[in-house]
Amino acid sequence: MARKYDLAICGYYGFGNLGDELICRALVEMAVGLGLERSRICVLSCDPHLTGSSLGVDSVDRWNFFEVFKALRQSRSLLLGGGGLFQDSTSLRSCLYYWGVTLLGRLLGATPWAFGQSVGPLRSKTSRFLARHALKACRVRFVRDEASRDLLSSMGLDSQILPDPVFYFASCMPKNFRSGSVLALNVRPLSGGENTAGLLFQAVKAFCDARGYRTRAICLCEEDLLELRRLGERLDEAIVVKDLKDIASAFEDVRYAVGMRLHFCLLALLFRVPVVAVPYDPKVRSFALSWDIPLWEKGADLGNLISKAKVAQDDEINSARENLTEGFAFAIRKILGDECVGARS
Repeated sequence: MARKYDLAICGYYGFGNLGDELICRALVEMAVGLGLERSRICVLSCDPHLTGSSLGVDSVDRWNFFEVFKALRQSRSLLLGGGGLFQDSTSLRSCLYYWGVTLLGRLLGATPWAFGQSVGPLRSKTSRFLARHALKACRVRFVRDEASRDLLSSMGLDSQILPDPVFYFASCMPKNFRSGSVLALNVRPLSGGENTAGLLFQAVKAFCDARGYRTRAICLCEEDLLELRRLGERLDEAIVVKDLKDIASAFEDVRYAVGMRLHFCLLALLFRVPVVAVPYDPKVRSFALSWDIPLWEKGADLGNLISKAKVAQDDEINSARENLTEGFAFAIRKILGDECVGARS
């Protein structure tokens, strides 16, 4: 039967996490750049009205089985779009949800494929089974780090590495020449009662007080701001960044950056800001190692790490974006065929 959509995109969208929203926007823009019409794209989202209106695509409630069923039945393919979808850091729910959507998509004739994934940690046999079963069904698998590729390889699944989809926006990010006197900080809550954020905050405050830097918290979602408030520590300012258009002002006058979230570190790279990463999760550690970003762990000398933090070079950033877009074009052609890719490619 003729299908309404070429692409149904499923990820952690509509929850107000800037990193995941940027991934979704990048996937949509890359698909449109290759000739797909926005009307041929549907996104599964927790906030379908906001997602649909901001991206100019159709969107359905990811929690409404009947809406998801209808969208997948009307789509030629199902894209598991980026981020750490298959992991059991907190519970089995994430693995169960994306496994279920993938299984439903297969039953309804929407070819599954995976792009921009970080896989793991998968501590239980059940989560490992769910991840393998879903990802094995994907016609192409692109991950964003070596740790994920190695994990999939241990499951008998092949994959290829490409940069995070957010590198697509490298061309529209103004460069920061580090003339400011602000240190940007990003913290996020962790389960299990860990005090990583508190210890990091103390190290940042000591560094800034000794050198006269102002502190600015850049929060990628509301829960980052709530974590700051929970800590009860005072900063010069705190910003919650909710959209692509707000990122440049958040990084204005920033000389150094220290943060926990992967996309905070990635955005610092795009703005050419020296950054130190806090490896609370394997995906952050893997990303940092691939870009030679120093890692702060409890007890480390933050000042020494900042002095070693490099600025990403133009050729590195441009190469990452080029590899990303070429890989996406290859993947979507393999899924949909050349006839669905317009002349703009």
